[in-house]
This record gives sequence, C-alpha cells and structure tokens, in this order.
Amino acid sequence: MSENNKPRYPLQQILVEDLFSSNKLVVLVLIGILVSAMGTIWITHKTRQLISENGMLILQRQALENEYRNLQVQEATEGDSTRVESIAISTLKMKVVSSEQEVEIRE
Repeated sequence: MSENNKPRYPLQQILVEDLFSSNKLVVLVLIGILVSAMGTIWITHKTRQLISENGMLILQRQALENEYRNLQVQEATEGDSTRVESIAISTLKMKVVSSEQEVEIRE
C-alpha cells in the first residue's frame, strides 16, 4: 500500500466523539458558561435601557413640576383683586359705586 491509499482517520469526528463520550462534564460546564454569559449580557442591556428610561422620566417630571409652579404663580397673579379692579376699570370702563348711587332693596 502506498501512502495515498492508507485509511485516514477523520480527526474532527474523533475529537467530537471523544468530547461527548468521555468529557460530558466539560461540555456541560462550557454550555453553562455560555448561558451565563448570554444572560449577563441580556441583563446588562435591559438595565441600561431602564436607567435611560428612568432618566427621561425624571426630566419629564421636572418639566411638569416647573409648568405646574408657573401655572400656580399665574393663577395667583390673575386672581389678585388689584389686577381684577384695574382690568374692570380700564377694559370694561367700570367705576367704583359711591354711597349715593347705591340702591338698597328690601322685601
């Protein structure tokens, strides 16, 4: 027999058979490590997404709080009696009623 006709052993097949037949614990540990690594990556990704969303919600809440404070200030200034009187006098041409102009109605 010449060297070209010698039976060749498929190295890849031998390695896979050896790995699954005598090193089952190594395969299980390798699979466990891969699953753990993928889980860690997924949890880290989700955590970063939630932190980012939390930051956006905090900014949105601060903007709403600022708007609420501004509306409270606006309501306080618009409800002020001196402002109401000045608008009544200037815009509506209303006048303060004197005691002679007052009419009392009794039943």
